[in-house]
Amino acid sequence: MGWLLALPSEAGGWVFFGVGATLVLLGLGLAWRRRRRIASWHRTEGVVVGHRVRRSRRDGRTRTYHHPQVRFEAAGHAHVLDSPIGHSQAKWEVGARVPVRFDPHRLDDACIDTFGQHYFVSSVVGAIGSVFVVVSLVLP
Repeated sequence: MGWLLALPSEAGGWVFFGVGATLVLLGLGLAWRRRRRIASWHRTEGVVVGHRVRRSRRDGRTRTYHHPQVRFEAAGHAHVLDSPIGHSQAKWEVGARVPVRFDPHRLDDACIDTFGQHYFVSSVVGAIGSVFVVVSLVLP
């Protein structure tokens, strides 16, 4: 059982460990930065008014992503948020109410107020880094 916690003994293992640790720290840094950035943002409720559909072709397969478009009120005006995070199926139906956060100084800077919308990128980077670290510690 002690081999599970052993540090890498070969150069390749140390490279994997270093890359993984760097990615984990980068993911944590991105999450921390995002958290600080949105801490002063205002919250409101928005309504899904549609979806921007994006298709991509990879490995001979066409993939479709649905990016929600949300209308919300701020500073007495209506604004539409076009989410950069898409899903293979529409996550919210048109007409659904969703929480929104927006920068009161830049009303075009807004996002749906969910963990995935805030921390998707940092979570993916951290998860990939974690895999590298585990592989470097498990493999001889």
